[in-house]
Amino acid sequence: MTIEQLKYIVAIARSGSLKAAAAEQHVTLPALSQALTNLERELNISLFRRSRTGTTPTEEGRKLIQHAEAVLEKLQEFSEEAETYTESLNGELKIASFPGPMEILVELFSNFRKLHPNIKASLFENTSQRIMRNVDAEAVDIGLVIYTEKEVQKYRNLVFKKLLDGHMVTAVNNKHPLAKEELITEEMLLKQPIVLYNDAYIQAFMRQFKSLQYDILFTTNNVQTIRNMVENETAINIGFDYAFRTDAELSRSKDITLLHFAPPFFQTYSFGYVYHGNNTLSRVARTFLRELEETILAKEESHAKSDPSLYTHIKNTPVI
Repeated sequence: MTIEQLKYIVAIARSGSLKAAAAEQHVTLPALSQALTNLERELNISLFRRSRTGTTPTEEGRKLIQHAEAVLEKLQEFSEEAETYTESLNGELKIASFPGPMEILVELFSNFRKLHPNIKASLFENTSQRIMRNVDAEAVDIGLVIYTEKEVQKYRNLVFKKLLDGHMVTAVNNKHPLAKEELITEEMLLKQPIVLYNDAYIQAFMRQFKSLQYDILFTTNNVQTIRNMVENETAINIGFDYAFRTDAELSRSKDITLLHFAPPFFQTYSFGYVYHGNNTLSRVARTFLRELEETILAKEESHAKSDPSLYTHIKNTPVI
């Protein structure tokens, strides 16, 4: 019996597929299948039932796989405790983020590197959709993303940790006529000049409004442009309230009012981080995530104190 075999059976149980488990473990399907067969022969029991619909643990297999998970956790604890006998953190860390919290991350990354100079760290910017694919392919250790339950169900190999709940909102200048509204309805957006951030979730959200002819001026990845156009009353913006809480460029603005959509367009999205379930987080990753969570929480508390009306003038959350 080997550590690799224990990793294999845990991966098979998690994914429900020999093929998927082989891809996770970066081994060929025949190699993984042979390792499983050898382990079952050694134990003289069947660990899995194989069928056209997938691979599921037997009753005996389910109990032994739980023990295998515990063994792997203890092995990780052993490695981590060994690391604690050195004063500095060592290792490599690759993190990707959607643009919203990028300024927070850059500052946090800089401070983290100063405290732990032996760490080789990389920071990438991308869309949430691309980041989840990269984490699933184990090209990135941790991804900061916006996601819904749909992505949780799609990426069964990923572990999702929510930091904040948020919603799609309409951002307008404080002097704009819409700023006096309680909730935004479909009809209110008619003939309004709109600027959008280039994001798949935002595009999908806008496709719901098929009956209206929107004057979408353009989409952009430049947050400064969005802020300027809203502040100058050139356009309104439809996007995530996260952006006005985590993106420093937007959160600094005092001239913007955020308005929730009326049902059925009031929808909840999650902002958090993801990592591959096949990989136990390293000490480096856990230390960074702890500092990230503390930073996000501190900024949330700061916004709450400076603006009791829910961070940045978000009006009237609908009860649905």
